[in-house]
Amino acid sequence: MIMQWTDVLGAEGVSTKDIENMGNEIENARMGFMEKIKNGEIGFTNLLNVDLGNYDEIKKYMEEFDYILIIGMGGSILGTEAIHEGINGLYYNEHGFPKVYFLDNSDPEKTCRVLNLIDLEKTLIFVVSKSGNTLETLANFSIIKNILEKKVKNYEKNIIAITNGGYLKKLAEKGGYILFNIPENVSGRYSVFSDVGLAPLSCLGINIKELISGAKIMDKLCKKEDVFENPALMSATIHYLMYKKRKNISVIMPYAERLYKFGMWYRQLWAESLGKDGIGQTPLVSLGAKDQHSLLQLYMDGPKDKIVTFIRVNTFSEDIKTEYGEGNLNMHNLSEIINSEQLATEMSLTNHKVPNVKIILEELNETTLGMLLYMYEMQTAFSGELFGVNSFDQPAVEEEKKLTWRLLEEGNYGNKRISK
Repeated sequence: MIMQWTDVLGAEGVSTKDIENMGNEIENARMGFMEKIKNGEIGFTNLLNVDLGNYDEIKKYMEEFDYILIIGMGGSILGTEAIHEGINGLYYNEHGFPKVYFLDNSDPEKTCRVLNLIDLEKTLIFVVSKSGNTLETLANFSIIKNILEKKVKNYEKNIIAITNGGYLKKLAEKGGYILFNIPENVSGRYSVFSDVGLAPLSCLGINIKELISGAKIMDKLCKKEDVFENPALMSATIHYLMYKKRKNISVIMPYAERLYKFGMWYRQLWAESLGKDGIGQTPLVSLGAKDQHSLLQLYMDGPKDKIVTFIRVNTFSEDIKTEYGEGNLNMHNLSEIINSEQLATEMSLTNHKVPNVKIILEELNETTLGMLLYMYEMQTAFSGELFGVNSFDQPAVEEEKKLTWRLLEEGNYGNKRISK
């Protein structure tokens, strides 16, 4: 994994001198975060040192089932989905086994259609909520549980609950479900390397040892004191300086369809961690080369309020050659075309004075994806220190949750506003 900063260190970006002048702030941010780890306030970095042996048992247990259903919201599911699609690829369910479905919304049509696609008796269900009280997760699970109770004998063997407390933990303990714990000091959106991600991923053919190995490689880099040798600290510093220059939109643009879900994971991580106290960058996800034909016009010729991060894959797991027969399309691999488009977009943005960064993956596998995910977790944590916010809570969204429960209690299904 290589990170290139060339096109952000310019007139519309930041200079090496700008970064050097922030030396004390950068070191304080690094040390502040490390101190929180030492004090036990932050636990996601410790997840890399856990015993992975239990996941072999889960994988063996999965042999009894044909389907996996993962129920969760936000950080409880996005990382798992990002790794699954990043490694197993698009259209996995067409030929892959076991088939896997994700329930991450309270949309009734989605839930009903997923239920029509699976045989619950042959389904291993992962229900994930750190608090144990997530409304959408509990709603979907209650529907599944009700069907299981009526149709499946000893249905508790079909359920694995991953939580830290609340109603879900009480339900799991009372019902005799397999129960995994989420550490108290691990925020949901930083939990992908815990049981939240590793338990279901171990059932989907993901090499979790290589995934953790990649994260460990990045962890060593992220402990370096020199900002220019620490990719997460450098990227956090660049985004902080860009925000100070009114670049308040952070665009992540992978040129690989398998990384789109990673972009969605990043979006939640960046927004929910840093959007506090009237500050924070708005994260946008774009997909190259597709969004060159929708959003690129805005990025190049619209407001100069963005920093763009490209993610490029040099070697794809599959490739195919054009057979046009003449001109510039004659006998090019699609990988050559999409990577040429990436470079052309990068050059065009630079010409239009839009600062941009590039991450290069030689190939997309468990090791490189583990590095990428962990780098962004560390970047976000360092950014919280630079911005002066707690990047591990989400106080504003608690209001919406309380209001939703109140509306439901009053039988008000979105028809009439109420006061706080």
